[in-house]
Amino acid sequence: MTGKLLNIKSRKGFEIKNTTQTTAEIIIYSDIGESWWSDSVSAKSFSDQLNALPATVNEITVRLNSPGGDVFDGVAIYNRLKQHKAKVIVYIDGLAASIASIIALAGDEIIMSEGALMMIHKPWTFTYGNSLELEETINRLDDVEEQLIGIYQRKTKLDRSEIRQMLAAETWFNADQAVEKGFATKKMAEEERVDMAASLTKASWIRNKPQVKSLSDFAKKEVNDLRKEVEDFLARSKA
Repeated sequence: MTGKLLNIKSRKGFEIKNTTQTTAEIIIYSDIGESWWSDSVSAKSFSDQLNALPATVNEITVRLNSPGGDVFDGVAIYNRLKQHKAKVIVYIDGLAASIASIIALAGDEIIMSEGALMMIHKPWTFTYGNSLELEETINRLDDVEEQLIGIYQRKTKLDRSEIRQMLAAETWFNADQAVEKGFATKKMAEEERVDMAASLTKASWIRNKPQVKSLSDFAKKEVNDLRKEVEDFLARSKA
């Protein structure tokens, strides 16, 4: 029995659809968590749409380019993918930072594109209150960190102390480094992506941003170089 293929485009940067009766594709090109502007993906919207896929789906492809966002929404998305009966193949197209790196680890296969990056760091939050309340917040952050370390450790088989040091340092991995450390299963060789800079620059909380350039940066340089050539040519013509 066949049914109507699902194709939901409910939020900017988030799409889930059947490609065939047995395969589905999920695109997460957005922040993780609720948003006033509906331009991110929440755990609820993700779960609702995942549930809407037909039972015939046995392979899910996830295309990921996200700076991260809410920890608990991200962990919930990770768990929903892990619990699904389908084989999950995650492609990191541009960026898998912060909690988006956890979502990436839900994949049975994790494939990083040439030029893609992954970043992991300690969880953080905004808080206020007296000393007891602040101490409680610190304890909760430590608890969350230990849970995240557990997920990283199960996938990578690295020692927990090594992962803890990576989180404290806010560590970035390119495709080769991610494969070497076990955060990805393989690297896909393709034309280097430079448009991921948009995801990096809007995440102001990231401390150690790598130096990447967007397509607009390259275009501006080309225009400026061409303008200089024209100006030099005109100057020589007048001489």
